[in-house]
Amino acid sequence: MALRTVGVKLTAEVSGYMAGLRQAGVATRGLTAEMDKAAKAGRLDQVADQAALMGAGFLGAAALAGKFAMDFEKQMSAVRAATKASTGDMERLREAALQAGKDTSFSATEAAQGIEELAKAGVSTTAILTGGLRGALDLAAAGGLEVAEAAEIAASALTQFKLRGSDVPHVADLLAAAAGKAQGSVHDMGMALNQAGLVAAQTGLSIEETTGGLAAFASAGLTGSDAGTSFKQMLLMLQAPSGSTKVLMDELGISLYDASGNAKGLAQFAGELRAKMSSLTPEVRANAMATIFGADAVRGASILYEQGADGIQSWIDKTNDAGYAAETAAMRTDNLAGDLERLRGSLETLAIESASGPNSGLRVLVQTLDSLVGELSDLPPAVGSSLTVMAALGGATTLLGAGWVKTRRANAEFREELAATGPAGTRAARGLEATTKWAGRAAIAFAALQVAGAVVNKMVGDLNPQVDALSKGLESWGKSGQLAGEAARVLGGDMADLNVGLKFLADTDNDRRKFARWGQDLLEGLVPGLDSTNTSLTRTRERV
Repeated sequence: MALRTVGVKLTAEVSGYMAGLRQAGVATRGLTAEMDKAAKAGRLDQVADQAALMGAGFLGAAALAGKFAMDFEKQMSAVRAATKASTGDMERLREAALQAGKDTSFSATEAAQGIEELAKAGVSTTAILTGGLRGALDLAAAGGLEVAEAAEIAASALTQFKLRGSDVPHVADLLAAAAGKAQGSVHDMGMALNQAGLVAAQTGLSIEETTGGLAAFASAGLTGSDAGTSFKQMLLMLQAPSGSTKVLMDELGISLYDASGNAKGLAQFAGELRAKMSSLTPEVRANAMATIFGADAVRGASILYEQGADGIQSWIDKTNDAGYAAETAAMRTDNLAGDLERLRGSLETLAIESASGPNSGLRVLVQTLDSLVGELSDLPPAVGSSLTVMAALGGATTLLGAGWVKTRRANAEFREELAATGPAGTRAARGLEATTKWAGRAAIAFAALQVAGAVVNKMVGDLNPQVDALSKGLESWGKSGQLAGEAARVLGGDMADLNVGLKFLADTDNDRRKFARWGQDLLEGLVPGLDSTNTSLTRTRERV
């Protein structure tokens, strides 16, 4: 009963499947007829044009997404080279860069560039993820910089003053505030700090004092690398005075260090400089300043004198403004341009997430194509040449086919015009239709023969030398019984089998051989595959 039930059910399922196929066939034929009518009326041309535009748009979007993904993955490879991070850390850094692309006005690739610069300065992955990257992004937005440059400036400051990676946001606030509250830009402050930071740190000044002093310089019009150079030279002149300079400093009671040998604060030194020199006449004060600091550093020293302790401390306090970089960045991007930048970053991140990664479709496609090209390059020259010929003829045939499709519509319109002229025109239209049909068939057949002929001619042409060599070798074997050359390479083992077989057949008077031949014929008929053994005459005959 179970078998009968299964059989009935299976029969019903098959019947339903066949009925569905018949319905699908009817629907397909109807669709084909409607498409044919639309094609004759020319209505499909507009559809084809729109489809072509859509296809071009899709291809462009796919290419753009691939470009974004390629650039991002290339940059992440640079991050990996700089950090030597583990797979887990690299995934965290990758996600951080992508999230930055969504949340900020910078792209994920730009964020990855910032990560690379921070990592090269020794900032740990944890520090990058817990504020380092965000600080660099805020500094870039606040100062209108590229992310990589902002990260490099912040990273250099960390190195100069031996700060931790978690201090990147604080450094960003100092630099952004110094640039935002005095003259110049964040780029200028970066240049100044690049010149003065190392000597300031060796002298014993903090980064807060250094950026405050450079901001004071900027407020007086001394900016960029000039400000940094003057600051650095001023400190160098104060570190080890000698000769008349030391005598003058001792007379005035001016020193950068206290009694314990520790550097005085910059504000304290500015206060002492003002107090000791304020009683001097302008001429004497100018001579003393030039003697102590030299022509280059006197510019910065004069600003310290003018500002005094209160002025310098005021600038130190102004630059030490927590959260200034993030606040300024938000204000600078709170506009339509900023909205568009964030939208662009989000779209780029979407494209990267869709088309990147170690197993992305684009990478699989490229790797597969590379493998295919590698395989094709290993093919024998004859086969490679044939493929080239086939590709060329295939392209030509495709162009001819496209032309035939276009011509077919023109012929159809011409036949309709002839049919409208009356009986004679109808007969002419039928003749033209038949002619067109057979011309099309002849063209297809001709193209196919051309392709096949070209391929065969190419392959045979390349094989002719081998065939000639094989023929000569067989001819020599027939005369002398010695196999050599191409014949030996191709048929060596089989010809040895043939010799054994011929000797076996030649011994016709031996009853044991007759019995053996009868037994071999019997076994070859009963046992499949026996005729393919090495000593089989059948196999040798087929090979020859």
